[in-house]
Amino acid sequence: MKQIFNYALALVCMIITSTAFTSCEWDTSPEPDHPMYVTYTLSAGCVSFSGPDQLLDDIEMWVKTNSIAYDTPVNYSSGDASEFTTSDAEAVKRYNNEFLPKFESYLNEMNSKLASDAYGKGISVKATFYTYAKRGQGQQRDLKYDQFEYSYPAHTE
Repeated sequence: MKQIFNYALALVCMIITSTAFTSCEWDTSPEPDHPMYVTYTLSAGCVSFSGPDQLLDDIEMWVKTNSIAYDTPVNYSSGDASEFTTSDAEAVKRYNNEFLPKFESYLNEMNSKLASDAYGKGISVKATFYTYAKRGQGQQRDLKYDQFEYSYPAHTE
């Protein structure tokens, strides 16, 4: 009986020792403690809005549906903005060529809907919208920002 106890105790000690030994961090290779991907977001929002609540809900739904968020592989170490030059340029290009024209087209579509009394007769809208391109990691994350004043009916003075 004493020998079984000794074997069991030795087995438990070996398991504890091997667990402690294997849990140590032996790999000293330099691995980055940051992801090797960068997230970009191209979107819009509303600074101020005066008009039908349903129109604001429709605008927010359009923004949610048409915002662009994507990850792109980038090797960086310090997070300095200079490490993202190529991917930032691509994001700004995509913002200018893809998202911004789509948003401006949507504002024109809003004019048509309001003119057709889709939100009621005699509606007036005054709003300030913004669009942006932003990087999720690193320093100096804001890449592009534009602000739009919108009013319906358009005031001609």
